[in-house]
Amino acid sequence: MGMISRHRKSDPISSPVALVTGAASTLGTAICLKLARQGFRIALHYGMSREKTFRLQAELNRQDARSFTVQANLSKTNQVSSLVRRVIRQWGRLDFIVNNASLFEPTNPQKGAWDQWQRLFTVNSITPYALAQVARPYLAKAKGSIVNIGDIYGEMPILKAHAAYSVSKAGILFLTKYLAVELAPEVRVNAVSPGVISFPEKYTDQKRKKLIQRTALKRQGTPEEVAEAVWFLASNQFVTGQILRVDGGRFIS
Repeated sequence: MGMISRHRKSDPISSPVALVTGAASTLGTAICLKLARQGFRIALHYGMSREKTFRLQAELNRQDARSFTVQANLSKTNQVSSLVRRVIRQWGRLDFIVNNASLFEPTNPQKGAWDQWQRLFTVNSITPYALAQVARPYLAKAKGSIVNIGDIYGEMPILKAHAAYSVSKAGILFLTKYLAVELAPEVRVNAVSPGVISFPEKYTDQKRKKLIQRTALKRQGTPEEVAEAVWFLASNQFVTGQILRVDGGRFIS
């Protein structure tokens, strides 16, 4: 963002505004807390995680950060315009978007789960593009930026039974570069591609340890480390079109 700086809490009107989709997820929570510490007012998007989002808002309130909650079903692209309008109606500006909301589900092509493919692609790839287009004039006015949350599996075809998820994440990574060209020079667009940060609950301890051992750093990353990467891309004014892997060196070992 052209004018990003840490704003005093006593000067809320001039504080930048961020919209974080899927705000109450593990990564989303860390990102929101990081942005709040940098003086952002935050629009906390949720789909179905209403209670978790309210708990996150309560935590932000305890830190004297300004936020409000906004619900939208991101599998329905016709709700994107309303989502942006509500942010503008609340605070009159939009400086930063983090496309964090994501669906992670296995897919079985033998069962013809094409509706599931459509839903995954809509949430993980199509809606972020629609959101960028709707928000473009507001982001351009603020010299703002977008950070998409990708996945290392969008670059490497090694996640079994998750073809739709992996391809949709490949889509958001390509879309990052495409939008960086399309929205330049007013709006910057980058992505963070996390590695071993969190695991599905069904993963056994043995499987988790095996994945961790495949990283060069031999440890699991933290949501806070992803949030730091998001902040770097938000604050560095000469970075656009980049995919920043936060994966512990997964693909160099």
